[in-house]
This record gives sequence, C-alpha cells and structure tokens, in this order.
Amino acid sequence: MRTALLLTITVLLLSSCGDVTSPAGDAPDLAGRTFLSTGVTDDGAPHDLVEGSRIRLTFEDGRLSAQAGCNTMSGGYEIDGDVLVVEGLATTEMGCPDDLAEQDTWLSGVLTGRPSIAVDGEDLTLTSGTTVVTLTDRVVADPDRPLVGTVWRVDSLISGDAVSSTPGDAQASLVFGDDGTVQVRGGCNTGSASYTAGEGTVTIGPVRMTRIACDDERGQLEAAVLRVLDAGELQVRIEAGRLTLSGDGGGLGLQAD
Repeated sequence: MRTALLLTITVLLLSSCGDVTSPAGDAPDLAGRTFLSTGVTDDGAPHDLVEGSRIRLTFEDGRLSAQAGCNTMSGGYEIDGDVLVVEGLATTEMGCPDDLAEQDTWLSGVLTGRPSIAVDGEDLTLTSGTTVVTLTDRVVADPDRPLVGTVWRVDSLISGDAVSSTPGDAQASLVFGDDGTVQVRGGCNTGSASYTAGEGTVTIGPVRMTRIACDDERGQLEAAVLRVLDAGELQVRIEAGRLTLSGDGGGLGLQAD
C-alpha cells in the first residue's frame, strides 16, 4: 500500500510539472496579417505621427514589412515568448521629407529594439521602453471596398513590372453598377460596357464611348484605359481602398473616391 501511494504521488507531481510548462506554439500566429496603427503613446502621453501618415505592419512568410509614411522596411522576424525579434531590417531609399524620414528612423528603432508584443483578437500592441504602439487588423481598420457601387479613380498605369502615374492632370474612373454595366470615364470621352464578375475576375464587354477627339494627356490616358478594358477578362485585386485590374493589355491601379 505504501509503495502504491508513493507511485501515485510521483505520477501526480510529474503531471503537475508538465502543466506548468507552456505548450509549444503559444506565440501568436501573425502570418498573412496586416495591422494599421490606431494610436501611439510615449511615457503615457500621446505621440503624434506625421499628419496624414500611419504605421503599417505586414507579417508574411517569416518576414515583417513596415511602413510609416515614406520608405518600406523589411526583415526576418520571430516571436520569442512575448518579444518581437526583428533581424536584418533593410529599407528602401526614397527621398522623404525630413519629418517622415525621422519617423522612419523612429519606427526602425522600435521594431529592432526587441519590443514586447501582445495580440488580442484583431488588436496588436508593441511596447518598447516607454513607447506603446497600438494597431488593429487592416481588415477591420480599413476594410475592402466593394467592387460594385464604388467610384474607382485611375491613378496608375501598369505595364509588366513597371508602374507609372497617370499623365498630367488627366482623370479617368470606373463605376461598376449592380445592373451589370460599368460606366467608363476615359479621360476625354465617356461610355459604358457590360461586365460579368467572377471569382477574382471581371470580364468587360465591348466599350461604347463618345467620340470627342483629344490629342493631349487626356487622350493618352483614355487610350491606356481602353487598352486594358479591351482585354476582356481581367484579374481583380482589392485591398482596402485600392483596386488593381490586370490583363493581357496591361493593368490599371485605381483608388476608391
């Protein structure tokens, strides 16, 4: 009886010890998620970001991509307990206004300073010394706009891997209606076409436009827009207020108005 009791106590003690150790994989799974800042404090006081800027963190395939209004920083990351460890953080070298350049440097210091990290559902918090950055999942903070009913303004032209801005002050836009018709403002003329939306695609029928002659920047933009739409089936990608249409005739980058 004494031996059996000792064995029982030993088993219970071993079981208790096992329960104390946190199981592997407790680190938050951030893969494929993007977070946007909702607030920053320093020593309990608000820390204002440069007007019009926002911190954006994207976790993908073991890499962290970060933006604070100008350059893009990226590097490998891992979560060690409740600490975010970022290594080899590299940055693009775009020319930035001084205030945005300083903000880039500040964010780099926060990310490489081994901040503590906490995730609660859609919210993420980074704490580095007295600095606290709160962020919310992009899907909640800035949800995808619907294809239909949104005024999509063309702001870039895509050719292969190259992206260029629209020429001069010319403007073009698309509005997909719930009646299966897309209204086209080409830059010079206006028109419409039928469309059919698929899974990640949209197929545009023949575009019928007015026939005002434009040999300036408006005509250049219109020719580029119609070249893409004439491709027929286009790949559709929407992220927040950005729409990308791409096909054999190139592509268009559009911003929700």
